[in-house]
Parts: sequence; C-alpha cells; structure tokens
Amino acid sequence: MRVAWDPNMPMLDRANQASEKAKSLEQLKKASQEFEALFLQQLLSEMRKSVPDSKLFGDRKAEKLFESMLDQEMSLEMSKIDSLGLAKLIYEQMKDYVK
Repeated sequence: MRVAWDPNMPMLDRANQASEKAKSLEQLKKASQEFEALFLQQLLSEMRKSVPDSKLFGDRKAEKLFESMLDQEMSLEMSKIDSLGLAKLIYEQMKDYVK
C-alpha cells in the first residue's frame, strides 16, 4: 500500500493561502477605488446640475453626453491618485475581514 504523504504539504497550504489572501486584498483595493470613483462621479454630476442651463447654443444633448463621459473619466483618475482618500479608508477598514 502506498501513501501519498508530503512533509512539506502544510507549508504549501500556507503559501497557497497567502497568495489567495494577497489576491483578495488586491481585489478589495480595486473595489474600494471603484467605489470612490462612483462617489466622485455622482458628486461631479450633482455639481454640474447646480449650474443653470443656457439656451444660447440650442440643443445640448451632445454636450451633456460629453460632460457625463468626462465626469466618469475624471472620477476614475481622481480615485487612482487618492484625491479624496475614501478608497484608502474603505480598504483599511475592510482588509481585516479578508480571508
């Protein structure tokens, strides 16, 4: 009878768990940055609504579309550089719950 026993198996298990945890922490970081980007996009959108519309140039559907896409890209870039710091706070509070 042969038994497949490897004395290094516990170490391999710990290494696999450490790599899985590192992967999970990276996913948490990305998710927290995406949440901050979503928050900033909403903030920019609401700020744009506070500016009164002008009918000087007629229909502004294309301009509104461009502004929404601009807000989305600006919010993504702002979240990457930790401009608000919300992503960092979320990451720091949630990293203890990652297994």
